[in-house]
Amino acid sequence: MNIIFITVDTLRADHLGCYGYNKNTSPYINALAAKSIQFMDVSSVINNTNPSHISIFTSEYPKNHKVYTNWKPLGKDHLTLAEILKDQGYKTAAFVSANHLNSNISGLGKGFDFYSNTQKTKVNADETLNKSLAWMKSNTKEKFFIWTHFFDPHLPYNPPPPYDSLFDPYYHGWGRIFFDVFNHKASPNISVNNPDLTPIQKDTLARMMNGNFNNLDMTYNRIGLRDRDITYVKSLYDGEIKFMDYHIGILLDQLGKMNLTKKTIIIFTADHGESLGEHGIYWGHKGIYEPSIKIPLIIHIPGMSAQEIKATVTNMDILPTILDLLKLPVNTKTRQRFDGKSMMPLIEGKTNTIHEMLFIEQSNNMAKAIKKNDFKYINPVQENFPYFPNDYRHQEGLYHLKPDPDELHNLVPMGDLQNNSYQDLRQNLLLWAGKTWSTKEDSEEIQKLEESQKEKLKSLGYIN
Repeated sequence: MNIIFITVDTLRADHLGCYGYNKNTSPYINALAAKSIQFMDVSSVINNTNPSHISIFTSEYPKNHKVYTNWKPLGKDHLTLAEILKDQGYKTAAFVSANHLNSNISGLGKGFDFYSNTQKTKVNADETLNKSLAWMKSNTKEKFFIWTHFFDPHLPYNPPPPYDSLFDPYYHGWGRIFFDVFNHKASPNISVNNPDLTPIQKDTLARMMNGNFNNLDMTYNRIGLRDRDITYVKSLYDGEIKFMDYHIGILLDQLGKMNLTKKTIIIFTADHGESLGEHGIYWGHKGIYEPSIKIPLIIHIPGMSAQEIKATVTNMDILPTILDLLKLPVNTKTRQRFDGKSMMPLIEGKTNTIHEMLFIEQSNNMAKAIKKNDFKYINPVQENFPYFPNDYRHQEGLYHLKPDPDELHNLVPMGDLQNNSYQDLRQNLLLWAGKTWSTKEDSEEIQKLEESQKEKLKSLGYIN
């Protein structure tokens, strides 16, 4: 079996039609889900790009592969999915759409016969897809594993026409003015004296004009976005998804034309989600609340019936699932290193759960969380905390997700600790993580980056 592995940066499950959202955002992904195995409760194990992809490709928690930022590479002693498949005779190729996933920065080039790096901050879906299809067409007679990474839903939300106005065509307010300037479609001085703008909106344009604008002002909405403006920005996010979905449709169509559909496993998932205003976090994946970690997962296995699986799983479970599905021999030492678990027992109906407890970590190692029995407990770093202005500082929190899926009611300060769930979760988390841990900014690693790469990370809001 061939394997096509699609990962999407910054994609919330609840903005795809097959997860109950506007079906018009993702008709081709919907069509894929309708004939596939669709997982309905999927968490990323960390909330930023490189560490999450490293967890996907190694099936290790960040605390074990020790990467918490987008600029520290994976160590050489960690085995990856690409290495395993290459050893089993697969031709392997990777096509990434963000500069910080380049092989020299991420360390994910191991095991790939071909790895398409990019010098661009963000590559659109059409360019990445064309490269992927060209490689695929030249390797149709080979048994191949191809990883295609799309970055479109990530900031800056800037879908090409007509997707930029597809979901909110008649709006012309502050949200559009700001994002036109932010995406360099307009100069910041053209509207600074607009009488319809508020003082904070005018000040934002002035700071953009003077080069004093900080992306964190956007992340925490210190730029004067109101409800109607926020609705428009969400339409840009959906436009990015729709644009990407169209090109996934092309990929699926080309698979049929190359007669590969019946002998190709397709895996579709995301590295993390995105906050669109929840908890005061706008257009970013700061923190480890559910919007930043809930993601889609669709696995199409030729000849296997479609189904929806409600059990809690992670994107870290994909690697052992592939090996289990293909019945590939992996030595005992390697298998013991997997933190993820095969999802095949769920797919085959042999069990209703594979994770009694699930752990989640925050970028820079600033917080850790545990999910168990519909409860989620978040514990921020307690010691050795430097001020990371580009990240989010959690408070200790306990949430009962079934009645409170939006995590609006923190049970810790309320004193409602639900029959000692607090103590059970806290003890299990600290047993797994250790009673204290240090934040990891990887300042030495970032100094090794070229200035152009630092500027790309700055433009995406990862560093100041």
